[in-house]
Amino acid sequence: MELARRLRVTPSAVSQHLRVLHATGLVTRARDGRQVLYRRSGLADRLLLRQ
Repeated sequence: MELARRLRVTPSAVSQHLRVLHATGLVTRARDGRQVLYRRSGLADRLLLRQ
């Protein structure tokens, strides 16, 4: 998992965090072949703009 490698954490840790972020609507996910791509959602963008 690219993100785990970049952050130097375990893939399972990244997976857990992404699962929570997706469940709360802060990221979206889309499958691309064997990969799953995650992106910040519109909700996350709006929350970031409020700061």
